[in-house]
Amino acid sequence: MSRSLLPELTFIHPLVDACSISVLIGGGASLERVIAYNAMAFALQLPLGIVLDRWSRWTPVAFFAGVGMVLGAVLCSMAGLHGWFSLAAVCVGNAIFHLSAGKHILDSFHGRGGPIGVFISTGALGLLAGRMGMEHFASACLLFFFVLLALSVIFVAARLVRRSVAFCVNASLTICRDCRAFVPSVLLALLFLLVVWRSWSWLSAWRVTIEEGAMLIILGTVAALCGKASGGYVAERIGRWLVTAVSVCGSLALVFLCSPTSPIAWVALLFVSQLATGPVLSLLYDNVPRSGGGGSAFGINCLGLFVGSL
Repeated sequence: MSRSLLPELTFIHPLVDACSISVLIGGGASLERVIAYNAMAFALQLPLGIVLDRWSRWTPVAFFAGVGMVLGAVLCSMAGLHGWFSLAAVCVGNAIFHLSAGKHILDSFHGRGGPIGVFISTGALGLLAGRMGMEHFASACLLFFFVLLALSVIFVAARLVRRSVAFCVNASLTICRDCRAFVPSVLLALLFLLVVWRSWSWLSAWRVTIEEGAMLIILGTVAALCGKASGGYVAERIGRWLVTAVSVCGSLALVFLCSPTSPIAWVALLFVSQLATGPVLSLLYDNVPRSGGGGSAFGINCLGLFVGSL
C-alpha cells in the first residue's frame, strides 16, 4: 500500500499553477490583479492551514474543493469571463490545493524536507508553461491544462476509492508532539524571515532574467526545480541548518555579486539559493506550536513567500 500521494500531487502541482497563471494573464496581469493573486493564493494559506490542522479529516474534501475551483475558473476564462470572480476563484482554489497537498505530504512523511521539496519544485514548471502558453496559443493552452488536470484528479479520486492510499493522516498518531520541546517563537520568526528572504532574492533574480531571453529563463527554471527537489534530501544527510546556511550564502551572492551576464555562475547560484526550500519547511514543521501541524507549517511558509514578493 502506498503511503502517500506524493507522485500524483507533484504531477498535479504544475498543472494547478499553470491554470492559475493562465487565468491571471487572460484577464490582464495588471498590478492590482497580481497583488490580489499573491494575497489570495499565498497569504490565505496560513489561516486555512490552522483550520485544517484542527479538523484534519476535512483535508481530502479541501483538496477536491480547491482543484474544483481552479477547474471552474479555467472554464470561465475559456468562456471569456476574465473578471475578478474568475481570478478570486482560481486564487482561492490554488491556495486550498497547495495547503491540503502540502499538509498531506508533511504529515505523511513526518515533516521530512525531501518529499515536500520535491512537491514544491514542480510549481516553477507550471508557471513557465502557463506564461509561455498564454503568450503563443492561449485558447489551446487553457483547454490542454484543463483536460490534463481533470484527468489527474479523477485518477487521485480512483486511488482513494480503492483505498490504496489515505489522504487524511492523523498527525496526533504519527507525530509524537508531546515528546517535542516547544521552541521559542524567536526561532519560528527566524525561519519565517528566511522564507521572506528566499522569496525576495528569487524574484529579484527572476526579474533580471526576463530581460535576458527565453533560454536563460528556461535554464533558471530547471536550476530552481533541481535545487528545491534535492535540498531536502541533501539536508537529511548533512543537516538542515548547514544546507540552509549554504543556500542563504548562495542567494546573497546571487543578488549582490553575480548577474546573468555570467550565465554558468548565475544558474549555479540560483540552484544553491533554492536548496533551503525543503529544509526550512521541515524546520517549520518541527517548530510550530504543538497544536499545529503540516497545514500551519505550510501556511507560514507561504505567508513568507507573499511578504517577500511585496
